[in-house]
Amino acid sequence: MKAIIPAKTNSGRVLNKNWREFHDNKCLVEIKIEQLTDAGFSDIYVSCEDESKRSLVESSGASFILRNDDYTKDSMHWSDVVTEVISSVPCTDEEDIAWVPPCVPLFGAKDFAVAKHLWETMDSDFDCLITVKKFKEFVLDEKGKPLNFSFGRWHEWSQDLPQWFILESPIHIMKKSTYLRCKYYIGERPYLHIVPSPSIDIDVLEEFELAQEIYSLRHSKCPK
Repeated sequence: MKAIIPAKTNSGRVLNKNWREFHDNKCLVEIKIEQLTDAGFSDIYVSCEDESKRSLVESSGASFILRNDDYTKDSMHWSDVVTEVISSVPCTDEEDIAWVPPCVPLFGAKDFAVAKHLWETMDSDFDCLITVKKFKEFVLDEKGKPLNFSFGRWHEWSQDLPQWFILESPIHIMKKSTYLRCKYYIGERPYLHIVPSPSIDIDVLEEFELAQEIYSLRHSKCPK
């Protein structure tokens, strides 16, 4: 199985999110390569538009794929970005590719190993594995109207709410041909793999700092 880490440098909401120091002088990309390696992935690729990142990627044990700068811009359709990045992975259409963004650092090596094993032993009824987290909360719209429950005497107990899922991004897996057919990183018959808590998909600075704090608590060396 191949693994591709899409890691552009021009992050909009968190400056240089994927490449700035996160923990112990390592950036999110270096940490993700390390996690995947420890989980048993041997063919790891990093897609980035900045050639200067090649040496860091290769010294970390992954292969560097230079991405056209156009496919890192917010004006580019996300479907086209996924198709471009997946097309650049050197493998046949029938090989499996794990799509692994670097911005979910709390999903570690053991979690990747579990997802990898699940996919390799999965029933053929599914054409992809995607990661989600369970969601059971009382939801209101912008006008204060309930969406998944009722006010008053019809107010449900929380355990009786419908089971919803939130799409997460630590890892998605499917064949290269499925990515290219769907032009996306989710197929037509997904297996929902529930991620362990806490799970933080870094999108803003506050999430970067919170994930950084939790990761540091987990990985800081205890004094002897």
